[in-house]
Amino acid sequence: MRFEPIKKFIDTTGEGIKAYFGKDDAAIVALRPDGLFYGEALCDWLKENKKQNVTFSGMDDDAADLAEDVVRGRKVLIVNNDIITGKSYKRSTEALRFKKKEWGIKDIKFAAYYDRIGFADFSVARYSAEAIWRFDYLDAVDIKIIQNLAENGRESLAEIGKKINLSSVTIKNRLDRLLQEKVIKIEAGLHIDQFYTMSANIYIEANEQTIEKLVEKFKDKQEIFLLVRVTGTYNLFIGVLGYAWKNIEEFVEHDIRSESGVKRIFLTAGETPIVPKAIPVRM
Repeated sequence: MRFEPIKKFIDTTGEGIKAYFGKDDAAIVALRPDGLFYGEALCDWLKENKKQNVTFSGMDDDAADLAEDVVRGRKVLIVNNDIITGKSYKRSTEALRFKKKEWGIKDIKFAAYYDRIGFADFSVARYSAEAIWRFDYLDAVDIKIIQNLAENGRESLAEIGKKINLSSVTIKNRLDRLLQEKVIKIEAGLHIDQFYTMSANIYIEANEQTIEKLVEKFKDKQEIFLLVRVTGTYNLFIGVLGYAWKNIEEFVEHDIRSESGVKRIFLTAGETPIVPKAIPVRM
């Protein structure tokens, strides 16, 4: 199974990487530990398919263990499995740029299998906002409008338009479409920390009739921030907010255990949720 992602990595990025190196001498520098598998395979593939002068080395992201002769006079490609926070990307590229002139490095680029924040020059999969929200009826402009409204729901359409170089009429037309197609919903929200001090996660095992009854009972309850049907031993999950432990106990005893079809309950409690920070107002 380990070789399937390596093959996909080369099949997806190989031609672009070959074009980057062109006729120049190449250096593949893989970040330890996960980048080594991809870097070694890529180096072998380049030697076989491009008959190119390629050097290979592993290194830590500060490049302190990288030998000068591996990269001198070459175009360099740093390789890793993924970019999650960007820390390793920044440390490794900055370390090599610091040595670029001294070591005669011609260029530096970065390749990763997963690129979660859009830094890599070559990648198989990206997880930017545009990639995550890639629906048939949503484009990058729609996403920018939604992001602006999420940050400040009171911002005027004209102000949003100035930020993304569109007229307020265009913004309104797009918003009307998104609302009509039920892609977004605009509503007021309560800041959880202003009203509650704790939360509880409750798993419930019950017969189907009881689950239906509980869903109907809880779906409009203000203190419920999550209500999900689940599979396994339990078949309903509830996220509930409270002012004190007494509130949670009362909720469990009066609203859940009172239903005769409930077979089992598992509960954990803690602080208010990290996300979401706000919940819709239910009247």
